[in-house]
Amino acid sequence: MHLKWFKGRAVLDVMRRVREELGPEAVILRSKFVHPWGLLRLFGGSRVEILAAVDRPEAPATQAMLQVPPEASPSLDSLRSELAALRSLFLRSAGGGLVPAILGPLYEHLLAGGMDPALAMRILGSVPAHQLEQEAAKMATYRAVEEQMASLIAVSTCAAVSGQLRVAFVGPSGMGKTTTLAKMAARVRITGGSIAIVNADGSGFSGPGPLEPFAAVLDVPYVLALTPEELAAPLPMPARRGCVLIDTPGMTTEDRQAIERLDDLLEAAAGDEVHLVLSATTKTQDIRAALRAFKPLGVTHLLFTHLDETASCASVIDACVESGLPLSYVGTGRDIPGDLDPADPRRIARRTLQGAPIA
Repeated sequence: MHLKWFKGRAVLDVMRRVREELGPEAVILRSKFVHPWGLLRLFGGSRVEILAAVDRPEAPATQAMLQVPPEASPSLDSLRSELAALRSLFLRSAGGGLVPAILGPLYEHLLAGGMDPALAMRILGSVPAHQLEQEAAKMATYRAVEEQMASLIAVSTCAAVSGQLRVAFVGPSGMGKTTTLAKMAARVRITGGSIAIVNADGSGFSGPGPLEPFAAVLDVPYVLALTPEELAAPLPMPARRGCVLIDTPGMTTEDRQAIERLDDLLEAAAGDEVHLVLSATTKTQDIRAALRAFKPLGVTHLLFTHLDETASCASVIDACVESGLPLSYVGTGRDIPGDLDPADPRRIARRTLQGAPIA
């Protein structure tokens, strides 16, 4: 762990130096404003001092000196979790005082929408200083924050490939995987595409086996394959180039056995893409738990549902940044196939800032 004090007169400048020297992973451990006293007030105003830290490997000699008996040594994951919790607590309580006054209300708005305090600081700290000093700074600031948020969201819809594209949908229970698959299947079919539906779940959005009658309505191949052996067997696929859409069972992030079984299913399915389906109404910490549980299974995309049920997309932005994965589609309602749109970073950023006050 590398720690360093940074000092300066402007908070924005000091925060920028922290990012430049320690990188975006730097953690703010402490901050204080120092006010001169006595005759020193004649030579300058107050200044800010920030203690920052970054998790860097220590030199071998340093590591040897710091070694403690294994029974007294907490795990690295535990230390990181505690450090993240301390950082979040500090930024939530004092972060508003670390940004320029014009950005204070925006900071509080982002936190109220469920955004992680460190991410909110990162976004607001990237607003160019000269924009904060302009006469018409309010709208310029709003646009700069919107642009910064949008830049953090990578997008990628289903790839266009020769032959069949196998797309699996995974995620916790109740996120809308099966409904999302139905929307995508209907959309592809309406536009003249060729698809097949593989049900590796056995249940869904309206009772036992809802995908089978749905596939019959669309007049597309349907396969029920509940084991890795059934998924690995030859399946009736579209006769020409098209999509094979694979539904999978929902589960809790704590059910390790179910996740291991899902891993076996995905390996047998040999999918080209694996979309992790999450709800925009889910709390940020629960979304992060889902990322930790499902990302090791070979997830290639994020897909968010229920955007019509929340006023903020802060959790969506947080998931994109935390995972580094592209966002494919967003669900905005229950209509099939209408309420499934390709991800639009600016639209998501604008929705997150909707109703945000500016000082």
